[in-house]
Amino acid sequence: MSKKKSKANKDKKSKPVKKTTQGRNSIMWQLGLVLAVLSFLLYSNTLSHEFALDDGSAITENWVTKKGAAGIPLLLTKHYRYGYWNSRGVLYRPVSLVMFAIEWGISEDNPFLHHLINVLWYAATVLLLFFTLAKIWSSYHLLLPFAVSLLFLVHPMHVEVVANIKSRDEILAFFFSVLALNFLWDYLKKADVKWLIAGVLSYGIALFSKEGVITFLAIFPLTIYFFHPSAKIKKILTTTALMAIPAVIYLYIRAQILGDVGAGAGKGSPLDNVLYDAPDSIAYMATAFLFLGKYLMTLLLPITLCSDLGFNSVPVTSLADWRVILSLLVHGAMLVYAVMNFQKKTPLVYGILFYGITFSIYSNVIITIGAAYAERFLYVPSLGFAIVVATLLFQVLKIDLKQKTPLTLNGWWKAWSMPLMILAGMALLYGARTIARNPAWKNSYTLYTTDLPNSPNSAKLNYHQALETVKLALNEPNPQEKNRLFDIAKDGFEQAIKIFPSYSDAHGELGLTWFRKGDVNKALASYAEALKHNPGKATVYSNMGIIYFQQNNLAKAEEVYKKALQYDPRFLDAYRNLGSVYAMQKRFDEAIAQYSKGLQYDANNAILHFYLGSVYTEKGETAKGQEFLNKAYQLDPSLRK
Repeated sequence: MSKKKSKANKDKKSKPVKKTTQGRNSIMWQLGLVLAVLSFLLYSNTLSHEFALDDGSAITENWVTKKGAAGIPLLLTKHYRYGYWNSRGVLYRPVSLVMFAIEWGISEDNPFLHHLINVLWYAATVLLLFFTLAKIWSSYHLLLPFAVSLLFLVHPMHVEVVANIKSRDEILAFFFSVLALNFLWDYLKKADVKWLIAGVLSYGIALFSKEGVITFLAIFPLTIYFFHPSAKIKKILTTTALMAIPAVIYLYIRAQILGDVGAGAGKGSPLDNVLYDAPDSIAYMATAFLFLGKYLMTLLLPITLCSDLGFNSVPVTSLADWRVILSLLVHGAMLVYAVMNFQKKTPLVYGILFYGITFSIYSNVIITIGAAYAERFLYVPSLGFAIVVATLLFQVLKIDLKQKTPLTLNGWWKAWSMPLMILAGMALLYGARTIARNPAWKNSYTLYTTDLPNSPNSAKLNYHQALETVKLALNEPNPQEKNRLFDIAKDGFEQAIKIFPSYSDAHGELGLTWFRKGDVNKALASYAEALKHNPGKATVYSNMGIIYFQQNNLAKAEEVYKKALQYDPRFLDAYRNLGSVYAMQKRFDEAIAQYSKGLQYDANNAILHFYLGSVYTEKGETAKGQEFLNKAYQLDPSLRK
């Protein structure tokens, strides 16, 4: 046979393959577009939401974030909540904070922009996930990655992550981990080192977004072993070792900033994690497995969702609890099945292992973390759940996952009308629950008011709901309604204290509520109780100072304001109030020093500029005083009287 004929025959054979590949790519883009648009539409009703929950610590009450781009160097070199509180930090997640700072600089105090970006990142994550799964499962028909991506995107457990701006760290960490896996797959297929470099860099961004994705160091080799047709053990181990480079870099930088890799480890508070209240290891493990069962049940039937199941919503239990026994049996069965069928390398086994590996760090079984339960912890592991549900559905319907993929949407319907209808039904139910849950996250008040009936024994929910009620009271012009709201808040703080008697924050806020109701004696008694449980509570000292200042006991006021600054050297209110104490005593230079220190943490604080202008004027430096007063009027025209 001539070379010409041989080449012609080769071209003829390659054309159908090329056509099939083009057809698969075309249907992939159509399906991907459907998933991305659906993701956006599902959360479009969050775009009008305000700031809620932890958004304060990351954005609105974080003086570093509010510096905009100018705050980025500090955000990169300090712990996560450096700009919010003075306590020792235990988290290092700079990527999302840098984004928040940039967004604040673009449009100050604008929750819409932050929410829009959250929703867009989520849609991008779903699109990337679908394409990555389609690439990894290239030997399976596209119905599998489509079904998994669809179940993932509609699940109501993701509402906390998408609707809460602060939780963008979860979205970014997962997005860049999936992107790393995508690049890693290209490297294994094309043997081009640029894809490996891209994968390493992507995984680095993921880790600097949130440390929990360190579990992907196990997911990477597991995925290659299960689905790469020619990967050898040596190649898997070598590739994984290279992907560990960004993890080592992250842990080193984290250790330099936090002091050590395990910063913050040790006994925490049962207020945040009831497992700290367990009397022994048996009760601890029993309660941990009780929560594991709760997680699985909520994944399957996300009917009752709640932002907090802290102390004492789910009390410490024992191995005799039937719920613990059931959870142990279910998780044991999952583990046994995965081990026994490991060599089969099926998507079902992979889904079980993906769930177990990515959730392990949040399970409290291996290490004790800061919370016993949080819906955001299931964001990444829920992919494993989606894989398991989708593959079980196809097994029940006896669908061959290796059959050819129809190249048109019409062909899909003809081939798989039954599974598509079932998937549509599941997506409709989960999606409806997601849309219905979104409004709860409109702001902190709507969240706590919605969730408290679902977790009435949560000390933190009672506390935070009362805190939000106080904010309503402060904005209420009607004196009778204002007092009624303060009474509701008082009852909430007292309920929180009843559940958790050593709740220092609740004692402190109860004292402030008594003060606002005009009972300074009860206020001081509550402040004393707060300091008994937390002697370093700076806000309590500051609030005590207000009472002493009003009583003209300036010596005592100075004492407690100094105490407040001793425990929190970045406490803006304490600088302002201590400066006022000095100004009242004509100690002008000391007053100026305090006001100036306060401006270090909020350079555009109108009140501090006004006070500085007033003090300089009273001191006799009229020109300098007018300079500060003009700045104050510019920042807040209402100060001009």
